[in-house]
Amino acid sequence: MAFNEAYPHRKPVPWRVIDTETLVVDVKAGLLFPLNSVATRIWQLCDGEHSVEEIVRLVTAEFDADKQTVEKDATGFLRELLNRELILLDKKPERRQTDTPGTQSGG
Repeated sequence: MAFNEAYPHRKPVPWRVIDTETLVVDVKAGLLFPLNSVATRIWQLCDGEHSVEEIVRLVTAEFDADKQTVEKDATGFLRELLNRELILLDKKPERRQTDTPGTQSGG
């Protein structure tokens, strides 16, 4: 995953933030994914505007964490989201209308 060239964005799936955690619904698979506060922040940053490199930098700063650990964990989490088809990776950012918590955008 080229950190500076990959811009993840969420697919239109239902999700909702509850306190500091998020529930993401994979309607296709019939699964519910609970995300902790760090995964929630990564999910929120998957807006097509932030590169993987930027996501790692922001999460490292916001959670005062070790960059190598965040990089390893964040890219692993992003790969899992990609494999489950909950996000897509773009080569360059483009303006997107992002979905809002608890709603599903068309498409």
